[in-house]
Amino acid sequence: MMIGVLPIGRPEPGAGKMAAFFWSLKPADADTVRAAGLERWKERVVRLWPECRAYTSQIDSFDQLSLARYGHHTMKRPTSRRLAVIGDAAHSTSPQLGQGANMALLDAAALSYALARTGSVEAALEAYVAARRWHVRVFQALSLAFTPFYQSDSVALPFLRDRLVARVARLPPVPRLLASMVAGTVIDPFRRIGLAEAKWPGRLADEA
Repeated sequence: MMIGVLPIGRPEPGAGKMAAFFWSLKPADADTVRAAGLERWKERVVRLWPECRAYTSQIDSFDQLSLARYGHHTMKRPTSRRLAVIGDAAHSTSPQLGQGANMALLDAAALSYALARTGSVEAALEAYVAARRWHVRVFQALSLAFTPFYQSDSVALPFLRDRLVARVARLPPVPRLLASMVAGTVIDPFRRIGLAEAKWPGRLADEA
């Protein structure tokens, strides 16, 4: 079971801060959990993570929860006649690498850049597809490879994740590689769409 709380900001200026509470199960088991009753589900969640009572106490019905289904899908060609598809609609994955919003923003930037630099919509769509092709493919492959370590019935993969990977992750250059995966920069996504990676240490020093 995976339980989490994700800060999501404020719905509007001046409103209170909000957080999303999530809990994972197989979609095929959803009806069984519902049939067992809300209180039994709450008891199980709180038993695993007692601090979650602050969130589960606000839930009065399963109707307040949304069942999200994750899957891997990549359109062979995310364009058609005067049409471009971006974000999850073009390349959906499980959320393990946390790149969904980033990929959508990069798609939008790539499309905008292509439209500004080409003489027709058709040429812009070709440029957009070419600019995003390899970055999308690499992260789709990484997500597909890592998802079973977090969401599967395997006993061996979680063992490797917790015992072996945790140790290897401390050895250079693995920390740098892992950081680039989380940042979405294993392959440079910026140059081909007219952007440049921010130099955060220098920028933070200037702002200070």
